[in-house]
Amino acid sequence: MRRLFITGTDTGVGKTFVACALARALRARGLRVAVMKPVETGVASEPVDAVRMRAAAEDPAPLDDVCPYRLRAPLAPAVAARLEGEAIDVGRLTALVAERAAHADVLLVEGAGGLLVPIRDTITYADLAAQTRLPVVIVGANRLGTINHVALTARVAAAVGLAVRGFVLSEPAAERDESATTNSATIETLTGLPCLGVLAHGDALAPAALVDAVLSATG
Repeated sequence: MRRLFITGTDTGVGKTFVACALARALRARGLRVAVMKPVETGVASEPVDAVRMRAAAEDPAPLDDVCPYRLRAPLAPAVAARLEGEAIDVGRLTALVAERAAHADVLLVEGAGGLLVPIRDTITYADLAAQTRLPVVIVGANRLGTINHVALTARVAAAVGLAVRGFVLSEPAAERDESATTNSATIETLTGLPCLGVLAHGDALAPAALVDAVLSATG
């Protein structure tokens, strides 16, 4: 079973944009794709990111399996849950990852924010990825500042023993700054990780290198 955890360097850097493009590209290769957004916050009526991912993957699973925890406050999951009197069961999330993985060719799990965002108390998304043995792809926005953010995320991942397959730079908006042409090469040199693609604004499918990395390295 091929599985992947999609983390970001921050919130709003294009994780869902990349996850949806990857799901479509995997489907285009004839694969059954399952998706998960374990916790989504800032939910007014429906979990927007989870719904977008499920549609991109054409995942028939109930929304409660795709996104088991939906919280109103636009805060870190542990904080939002505490304010709403909710207790996020990390064991339930771990079991659900295994269950979802058993019913598809590829499972894509998207975090919230970055690796050190707390899910419950001191348990973070890095801990969830480690417990479920999910290899990681780091998503960063292709803009000034991303070199430091991707490098820091890579070091955190290495420190907790996560297997990082590479990074993707996303451009969910049309605007680009001067750093966009040099970020990927600089990050590769600094971290030793491969750039699996730059997903430009308007791209509907993930780059082939990212799809190949999922298919060859996460089984």
